[in-house]
Amino acid sequence: MNGKIAVIGAGVAGLACARELLHAGHDVVLYEKGGGPGGRAATRRTDTAGFDHGAQYFVVRDPAFAEYLAGPLRTGAVGVWRPRWPADTREQAPLHVGVPGMNALGRALAGGLDVIHSTEIVDLERDADGWRLHDSLDSLNQRHAAVVLAIPAPQAVPLLAGYPALAARLAGVSFSPCWAAMAEFEEPLPVELDADWRPDPVLPWLARNASKPRRGSADAWVLHAGTEWSVAHLEADPEAVAAALVARLPERLAQVVAVPAKLPPLVASRAHRWRYARVETPLGEDCLWHPELALGACGDWCIGARVEAAFLSGRALGLAMAGTLAGR
Repeated sequence: MNGKIAVIGAGVAGLACARELLHAGHDVVLYEKGGGPGGRAATRRTDTAGFDHGAQYFVVRDPAFAEYLAGPLRTGAVGVWRPRWPADTREQAPLHVGVPGMNALGRALAGGLDVIHSTEIVDLERDADGWRLHDSLDSLNQRHAAVVLAIPAPQAVPLLAGYPALAARLAGVSFSPCWAAMAEFEEPLPVELDADWRPDPVLPWLARNASKPRRGSADAWVLHAGTEWSVAHLEADPEAVAAALVARLPERLAQVVAVPAKLPPLVASRAHRWRYARVETPLGEDCLWHPELALGACGDWCIGARVEAAFLSGRALGLAMAGTLAGR
């Protein structure tokens, strides 16, 4: 097969797909609109703290994912998190995290791959010579033999305007948003708790980032808002969102542990909106691959809202493409 395969999106799914294609001998390039690989397996850093503000951890159930993770576990790019987490809601499987931040998983997956960052693809064209991609700066000038859409389904649908049948299939996938607040305190919160999830209407998830391996000593907390609250405040000012979620924290902690009358002073807080955070209605297939068009799509949204699902979807598409394209 002549020409590079373009993978749009360097999250876990896109990286897993690209790795399979590279292993099969194909020339692959990834286009990522953000500044680094990994997608929602993300870490935000300040001068004094780091925050895993997207995916909090991942569990390993599938043998193929376990086989891949053997390498990052051996090199220390992935570790096991053992938080103090109440037994009534605690995840029972081992909790894996990137080290020293969740984005280390993306960096490990991206090893050896050609990833072009800060490049947003806004249009696709196909003719007899293959695919031409257009970015937001109109700076690309290279044709591609095949294209993979490894971005959230709602972002992929506009790129499929010329292929209504495929677009309609992706249009059935639905997501819910999530506001994430990041809060750093002057000293560790004096509570016997590192993580908790329970169905609170405002703040179902909270985590002490420093309890994860090699995160440093800063008392950095990640607070994830509930779906309904995030929807209701979807277009709110990030500073107001951060203030509201941090203000909820003492009451939320008190649902689980004893909390002092006054928490340590806040150093800083900020918020990030994940518009496509949680897969609500998945596609129900591992991936999509249209060999006649040389066009595919993958993501956790194909299977379910898990890091492992993103990996397995990307891997499935890479294997399907490698088998189909081998003779071209």
